[in-house]
Amino acid sequence: MPPLYVWPLRPRDSSVLMHQMRGRSFEPAIALGIARRCRWGMPQVLLCVPFFRGKPFPTTFWLSCPFLAMMCSQMEALGGIKQLEQFMKDNADGRDWLDFNVEHALLRLALLSRGERQYLQKARKGMMDRLRLSGVGGIARRSGFNVKCLHLQVASWLALRKHPAESWLKERLSTVECEEPDRFCIN
Repeated sequence: MPPLYVWPLRPRDSSVLMHQMRGRSFEPAIALGIARRCRWGMPQVLLCVPFFRGKPFPTTFWLSCPFLAMMCSQMEALGGIKQLEQFMKDNADGRDWLDFNVEHALLRLALLSRGERQYLQKARKGMMDRLRLSGVGGIARRSGFNVKCLHLQVASWLALRKHPAESWLKERLSTVECEEPDRFCIN
């Protein structure tokens, strides 16, 4: 697993995150920290808790940047999910994709508290299996290249600084930072 640096949430981050997440279903308590910041110092990707309010929360990396979220939504509207799946089918090594998904599962398990782990192992084995056996964003690990959404893929790529389809992501996202942070993150 690649090294992962996580910034603790700063007081200013809370207000920025609430602005970034307006219109989305977001609970600030799911954020453990910031997995990636832009050059302006704004959160781009959150590291999230794997278990929240008694339920698995398999989205390890949440794309908080409104600029990138908008770009991902636009790509999805133009068939980006199917395009990425086809690219990976044609170009990616299936073992790399499997390993990438296993890394997400291992990270989720490592983020569980001791108490959460014990509770899930004893009382909620099905929930534990969901965290343990699913890949990026809770995607079922099965044969083939299954992509849930581009937001998850971009968030994972930026946080981990690698992705089995990194060349495809780089080609479509010529920039991963906006020129107007006030427009997207503050006002």
